[in-house]
Amino acid sequence: MAAADPRLWPGYTPRRPQDTVLYQTVERHLEAFLRLSETGGGLPRFVVRELEDYLRCGRLEHGFARCVCRRCGREHRVALSCKRRGFCPSCLGRRMNDLAIQLVDRVLPAVPMRHWVCTLPWSLRAAVGYDRRACTAFVRAFTGGLSRLLRRRAKTQLGLRSVQQAQPGAVTFIQRFDSALRLSPHLHVIALDGVYVGDDDDDEPCFEPLGAPSPDELAWLVEVTAQHLLDCFERAELDQSQPVGSDQPWLAHCYGSAAHGVDAAGPRRGRATVRLLDTGAIGERTGGPLVAEHEGFRSR
Repeated sequence: MAAADPRLWPGYTPRRPQDTVLYQTVERHLEAFLRLSETGGGLPRFVVRELEDYLRCGRLEHGFARCVCRRCGREHRVALSCKRRGFCPSCLGRRMNDLAIQLVDRVLPAVPMRHWVCTLPWSLRAAVGYDRRACTAFVRAFTGGLSRLLRRRAKTQLGLRSVQQAQPGAVTFIQRFDSALRLSPHLHVIALDGVYVGDDDDDEPCFEPLGAPSPDELAWLVEVTAQHLLDCFERAELDQSQPVGSDQPWLAHCYGSAAHGVDAAGPRRGRATVRLLDTGAIGERTGGPLVAEHEGFRSR
């Protein structure tokens, strides 16, 4: 029980997760899905716990905080949340907002920034989504190439003696699905649209803007990213056409199905997932951002 400011109550409306389509779908089918997964070796405990905790998130019957005004005695109950990181829309949204505030207020400098996106070829999406080592290699390939590109541009445009004088910076986010909710690991990178330059360790570095890359520079970045990641797969002897899933075959099957947009189980197993489209919201493209593609890798 905690003391609370009654002025906060009139604007607070408890959410009702049980009224959403997602909650009703998980609640209705989770038990059958888990039984079916046992035929393929089952799912890891962390996946099951994520789904089970989601069904308890925001429900008063599963726990709540009781807030009471010490002056008037008015009482309010706030349902506990699951605080999970992988599935619950409410907890993910809260975490996203908190992180955005942290970045804007305490991390990102007040200088021009540029948003970069890098996507994978279809043959690698399930493997990168399943294997954290492959996902790490993907992040390093793109961000490492971007850092090299910015330093090279800085040396040329600013007349620096060495690329080491230029210090780029970026924050990377991994998004794991596309607009059709298929498994599609891709990167969203918020990077300095320039570099910090300092002559030595005693000088305070100053920011120097670089502006948009040229088409050739963007093409170079995509080629470097593709080559680095494909080399990592070759050294690790990973199969590019199938997800790595010998340890968790059912989970790997789900990843592969999600990447290709087909049903993983049920009477429509292996067939394209049925989707509802709002055709009125689909408009003709009138142009787009600067884009480069190489062997299925795509960046803008």
